[in-house]
Amino acid sequence: MLPSGIFAHLVLNTGRARRIARRRRSTSAAALSCRPWSAHIFHTMLKSPLLILLPFLPLSADSPRVAHEAGREIVRTYEVTSIRSLDSAVINVQGQDQDVGSGKERSETLSLVVADKILAATDGAPTGFHRKFTSASTDQAMDEVEGALVRDSSGASELEGLGVIFTLDAEGGAWTREYDEDSSGEDAWLEELAPGMDLSSILPEGEVAVGDSWDVPVSILGDLLRPGGTVDVKTDPGVDVPEGGVSIAVPGAPDDGGWDSFEGEVVARYDSIEEEDGRRAKIVLTLELSSDLDRVEELEAEAAERGAEEDYSEALLTRSLSGEVVVLWDLIGHHALSVEGTLTGESTFNAAWAIEAGQMQLELEQR
Repeated sequence: MLPSGIFAHLVLNTGRARRIARRRRSTSAAALSCRPWSAHIFHTMLKSPLLILLPFLPLSADSPRVAHEAGREIVRTYEVTSIRSLDSAVINVQGQDQDVGSGKERSETLSLVVADKILAATDGAPTGFHRKFTSASTDQAMDEVEGALVRDSSGASELEGLGVIFTLDAEGGAWTREYDEDSSGEDAWLEELAPGMDLSSILPEGEVAVGDSWDVPVSILGDLLRPGGTVDVKTDPGVDVPEGGVSIAVPGAPDDGGWDSFEGEVVARYDSIEEEDGRRAKIVLTLELSSDLDRVEELEAEAAERGAEEDYSEALLTRSLSGEVVVLWDLIGHHALSVEGTLTGESTFNAAWAIEAGQMQLELEQR
């Protein structure tokens, strides 16, 4: 997909100009791993391991399940890296082509450590917990592009060091969020946080054994690539536009990734049981997903928030993702231990829009 943080700064003559950006195709890879040289780490560690034997649990000790009780503390560590390679990124301005990133590569790594303490649980599922954002930061890197500036959002999140209390509404089934007594922040930050980070949605409703397969909700994609929701909260640093230049935001994927727009198939297979360092179920997820996301209304709303006038007649983001992800599940502590894998895919973004730039009106197309 196109890096959404690329800005083209162009010096244009007064009058009407037409800017054409040809088709931009990119390949992307999201890697998940527990090894230092790999890209994505999911690791759950109990401060005080517990053996829980409750009457409502399945009888088979080999069937993966979740079992929490009040007082349990879990530290989760994530590292998610996305790598995007632009095949073609050319802008045509008044008959002249300008390359703004063809053959370039951009990477972004989210590093996150949270400490969850279960405050209440029902039938082994948490209904209230406290989450401390021990650390949360992103690191971006992109090849230099002549004639364009990239907004670098590397650094620590505003959530780092804060604590949030999640409570499940028993009647409505929705989670409420509030800062703990030692923390404060914007209410908008809370709205984008996701309570679930234990990958429990990969588990089947009933009992399973080695060799069994079952369907998993497509929403697991967001749990894997956007753990905890929108945790990368930062103040927009903006960009310095050269004198006489025009700042044009090249649209791409949504800030939240738009993972909930994907459709397709996710299948889990109970591959084996590993006895090393405990007793672990090896579950292999196979993902074949695609998305056609119409961003017209969303992009116009974002422009309005920036105080810009942008009128979109088309903004279609088409993406595909596939790959395998391996999850190790603790059969004694009843929680996910690690997740490792790589997802690869392609994306194209086609758009047509007009913007007001001073005394000029620009018509743009991106193919």
